[in-house]
Amino acid sequence: MGDCKKYENFIDKNWAKTYNVVSCLTNRGRNMKHSVLFQIKLLQNLIVRNICSDMKRHNIVSPPSQIQASIIGYLIRNEEKETYQKDLEGVFKLRRSTISGILKTLEKNHLIRRIDSKEDARVKKIILTEEANKLYKGADQYLEQLEKKIIANIKEEDLEIFCNILEKMQQNIEIK
Repeated sequence: MGDCKKYENFIDKNWAKTYNVVSCLTNRGRNMKHSVLFQIKLLQNLIVRNICSDMKRHNIVSPPSQIQASIIGYLIRNEEKETYQKDLEGVFKLRRSTISGILKTLEKNHLIRRIDSKEDARVKKIILTEEANKLYKGADQYLEQLEKKIIANIKEEDLEIFCNILEKMQQNIEIK
C-alpha cells in the first residue's frame, strides 16, 4: 500500500488477503489487459493510492471509519427529524452495544453530541457538530473532484455504457 501503511488497520486483513489471492489466481495464463477482475483491482488500487496520498498531503491521520462516515451521512440526510440510537440500530442492522461504541467514538472525536430528548428523558437525541458538517462537506467536495479526475477525457456516451456494463456485472455476481 505504500503511502497507506498507517491506514492498514482500517482494512479487514483477511478480506484483503482473500481479495489479493483471488485476483492473482484469476489472472493465471490470461492476458491481464483483458481480465476484468484485474482491471477493476488496478483501478481500485489507483483510487486508494490517490485518496491516501491526498490524506497524507492534508495531514489527515485518523479518518472516520466506513460505518462512522455512514452514520454521519445518515444524520445529515435526516437532519430534519430527530434521531436516536435505536433508530441507528434499525437502519444499520447493528447491535445496541456496537452502535453505542461507534457513537462514543464519534462523540469523543467531536463529530456528534447527544442531548436529552424533550419527550423522553431516558433517551438522547443525536445531533451533528459543526465539525462533522464541515468534514462531510469537505469529503463530498473531494470525492466530486476525484470523480471528475477519474472520468476526465471520457465521452458521456462511453461513461453511460461503462456504468450500464458495471450494473450488469453487479447483477451477474449478486448473491441470491
